[in-house]
Amino acid sequence: MSRFRTATALTLAALVAAPAAADRVVTIKSHTDAIAMMGQKTPATDETHKYWFGDDAVRYDAGDLSTVVRFDQKKLFWINHPEKQYSSIDLPIDFKKLVPPEMAPMMEQMAGMMSASAQVSETGKTGSYGGFDCTFYKVDISMAMMSTSMNTCVTKKLPIDYSRYQELVASQSEMFPNMKWMKELAKLEGFPVRSESTTTMMGKSFGSWQEIVSSEEVSAPAGTYGPPAGYREQPFNPMAGAGRNR
Repeated sequence: MSRFRTATALTLAALVAAPAAADRVVTIKSHTDAIAMMGQKTPATDETHKYWFGDDAVRYDAGDLSTVVRFDQKKLFWINHPEKQYSSIDLPIDFKKLVPPEMAPMMEQMAGMMSASAQVSETGKTGSYGGFDCTFYKVDISMAMMSTSMNTCVTKKLPIDYSRYQELVASQSEMFPNMKWMKELAKLEGFPVRSESTTTMMGKSFGSWQEIVSSEEVSAPAGTYGPPAGYREQPFNPMAGAGRNR
């Protein structure tokens, strides 16, 4: 009996002493060319995007916005940092529930006008970025008055839960009427380590690209997977944020 108690005590001590599972942060550099259209000029932009992968959550930081998916809570948090606001959305997302009932018919009409489709095809080409071997896919996206041609190189070498990444992308596709095409990307098994896009709108074209910088095991700071303290909760407005999350 004493040996059993000793073995049990050692096992419990080992569990207590074992470090908590570390999270992983994947850093992406992003570039969009300058755009001149309808008398307005938008300068080129360079940003750093980050994906955080935790046990029960994923977070995506892009510019001044963050998207957090909490699988344990079945919630998505849409966070606007400049305005210090956030919205809480139940998962799975039902687009019709994101607006008041009286606005639903108008929103459905606008969603139809802004809807986009995507066709994904294999290219047979491979590459390597950030030390990760990947396979290229061609993605052709079309919507009213705009089209995008994308080449994206997808890897299965990153030590992450790819199903969680797919769920993040699928959830984002349901948030905005012009992002439905992302459902096709969610079907790809892997993570994009390099993407190059050319978008044509009203006879004008501009390019953009994203490429992995690093993949690191880290301890995520407290509060990473939720709205920051002091932020005000606001109802989610899919029209105000359409297209801003990617």
